[in-house]
Amino acid sequence: MTTIQPTLPNERYQLLDVLRGFALLGVLIANMATLSGYAFLSEDAKQAFRSYTIDHFVNSFHLLWIDGKFYSLFSMLFGIGFGLQLQRSLTTNTNFKSLFRRRLLILLFLGLCHAIFLYPGDILTVYALLGFVLLLFRNFSNINLLRVAFILLLLPLVQYAIIWAVHLAHPPVPKPAGPRMLDQMIRMFRTGSYLDIIKANIGGLIFGRYPDLFFTGRFFKVLAMFLIGFYVALNKIYAQVPEYRSLFKKVILWGLIIGIPCNLVLATIVNISDYKELKPLGIIQPLAYAYGIPALCLSYAAIIALLYDKPAWKKRLAFFAPVGQLALTNYLLQSLICVFIFKSYGFALEAQVGPTQLLLIALAIYSLQVFLSHSWVRYFRFGPAEWLWRSLTYRAWQPFRKNQISNQSIAVS
Repeated sequence: MTTIQPTLPNERYQLLDVLRGFALLGVLIANMATLSGYAFLSEDAKQAFRSYTIDHFVNSFHLLWIDGKFYSLFSMLFGIGFGLQLQRSLTTNTNFKSLFRRRLLILLFLGLCHAIFLYPGDILTVYALLGFVLLLFRNFSNINLLRVAFILLLLPLVQYAIIWAVHLAHPPVPKPAGPRMLDQMIRMFRTGSYLDIIKANIGGLIFGRYPDLFFTGRFFKVLAMFLIGFYVALNKIYAQVPEYRSLFKKVILWGLIIGIPCNLVLATIVNISDYKELKPLGIIQPLAYAYGIPALCLSYAAIIALLYDKPAWKKRLAFFAPVGQLALTNYLLQSLICVFIFKSYGFALEAQVGPTQLLLIALAIYSLQVFLSHSWVRYFRFGPAEWLWRSLTYRAWQPFRKNQISNQSIAVS
């Protein structure tokens, strides 16, 4: 029998919470197009917005600096969390595999609830499923982790080439009803019942979300960032910023040198064509993505780490920490607020708001989350979702309020 204690708040690394809080802002901005239904509009419908000109600029900014970078950052942080838990299990002699699998199963359940009842664009189910794969790499060496991550980042190119070859050999039958189906879906989200929306979410998850994740090679990309995060955790890079200062500077330099041109190419391709349309030159898109997205993601993380190491900036960036400390709760809350704004049982603004206004709405939502998070952590150890996740993982209700003292421990064979 081994006694397991969950990580206490005072054992947290605030830099990681700052990064989580920063990543949540980017994730919210990135998700607004699909949460609001704007992403499902035809180009003609988008051009009908009075803000179309500035919307085009906002979209370009989004593609260059936001799209893909923040889910990648979150994925890396998930890998770091995995490494931290693994290292902690070695010092406490706990059954890490059993505990982590139970943790993943609970995350999978939470993700499915999120996808079905709120937002089929959920990422939690992806993290949970790939987390089981991540377990296979727990004994890999540092160099092998990076090698596998590099290969995984390039696999979407191979996948694209294979899909394109199959496409040439067996051209798909055109589906002219596609745009009409999207229009019907938008109207349903705007006027349908909650049961209708749940049914649509299930269909969107099965026939939209996961096929899209496969087609774009997202599973490879997420797992690659998991492994990079695991590497960071094993080497305690997050906890030794001064010692790794030269490494951070190199990551920033090369991240910007590689990331900016690649993302400019990526933004150009997406702006001038359907990036999912299979063409010989379409290989440029996954190529630019494979190099550009992780490069900028890592440069963002390195910039924040170096700034956080400076006392003046540490106080400023600590602004993000409470949001990151409640990352799971805030991620779910973002979806809850947005579906109330855009779906029929709320303000029913589905597909009626353009990117410029969506950016402002995202900033307003995040500002509310900052206020709520700062207020919450004064009195509570965890967010509601984090508390539930921990309690189910450790099979005992965890102390919730900060003035609670727990002498509980959990016996696990």
